Amino acid sequence: MFATQRRRFTRVQQHAPEWSEAVIHSSLDDGLWLMQDGRSARQAVSCLITPQAGDEVLLVRTAEGRYHVLHVLDRVEREQVVMTVPGAQRLTIRQPDVDVSAEQTISMRAADGVDITAARGSLSLNARNVFTSAAESLVQTAYHYVGQVEHFLVSARQLLRIDSEQALVTARQDAKIDAERVSLG
Repeated sequence: MFATQRRRFTRVQQHAPEWSEAVIHSSLDDGLWLMQDGRSARQAVSCLITPQAGDEVLLVRTAEGRYHVLHVLDRVEREQVVMTVPGAQRLTIRQPDVDVSAEQTISMRAADGVDITAARGSLSLNARNVFTSAAESLVQTAYHYVGQVEHFLVSARQLLRIDSEQALVTARQDAKIDAERVSLG
């Protein structure tokens, strides 16, 4: 029994991966990276930081002789870092709580759609200024809608319609309707 285990252990040692450091020269097609020493390597799925030219990386050579970039060890230009999972179409972060914070700005962009959902809680937007724009439609639906503002200005180019079971307009001083024609009732 020990002889069989010893043979298995020896076989594993013969095919142990080889580790080395390298510097990336450039990007090749199909997700391959060319090292300065001429070797080419594919980004490992677990290497979430996308390598770039000049990066010092940790390579592993598999038993089949293929090289993979496992880690980006150092980078001269650290101003921007891109995170990707090679070959994946979707990235999901699943934790009880996720916090994304930035000292300056956060930008979210999508070619098709962005969904933000707080299924059982509230969604809070706090900012000095909030700007919304829509190329076609802006639809808001709520059971209760409460707004408190110092000044409220609405401008409609064609039609402004307010429709309700009951409507109440209250002014402490003046209420003014200015039009060529005013119809009441």
